[in-house]
Amino acid sequence: MAKKAKNKPSRFSRYCSRFLVLVVITLLALITLKSNAELRDTVYKRVFQNNMSFAKINEIYKKYFGSSLPLADNVTENTEMVSKTKIEYSEISKYKDGAKLTVAENYVVPAMDSGLVIFAGKKDDYGNTVIVQRPDNVEVWYANLDNIGVSLYDYIKQGELVGEAQGKTLYMIFKKEGKTLDYQKYI
Repeated sequence: MAKKAKNKPSRFSRYCSRFLVLVVITLLALITLKSNAELRDTVYKRVFQNNMSFAKINEIYKKYFGSSLPLADNVTENTEMVSKTKIEYSEISKYKDGAKLTVAENYVVPAMDSGLVIFAGKKDDYGNTVIVQRPDNVEVWYANLDNIGVSLYDYIKQGELVGEAQGKTLYMIFKKEGKTLDYQKYI
């Protein structure tokens, strides 16, 4: 007797089912928030008045639903880490909220940890700055950059290139929930 072949769901049907589950969850959340004023106020305060860890949300999403990009689950990458994850510097000193590092001329800066880019632009007193939010909600600021290699909302992995230090100076700041952390624990 021949065994009956089982039909595997196609990629399209898997993506459609993921999308429908996401739509249903979103609609249920919106209906609940609309009908419960106390819960709505609590959620609004949490979302709009506190820092949200988008890197943590991305990590949870990947755990249960896979990649946020539709075809990323089907692509296999045979890549190696581009650089070391440790920042190489010759001198370090305190500068405003963080540290001033003396690095090699036009040093290519690697990401110390994986995370979501929540800011990429100019900051007063720091120049071109990239802020990466790690899953533990710590923000790592890489400042005084030239040739930034990432964009806003990119998810970067540990060791990927953030940008190039302008001259021989790199500023680094570590913050969590708006409070400056001691850079010596992280560098």
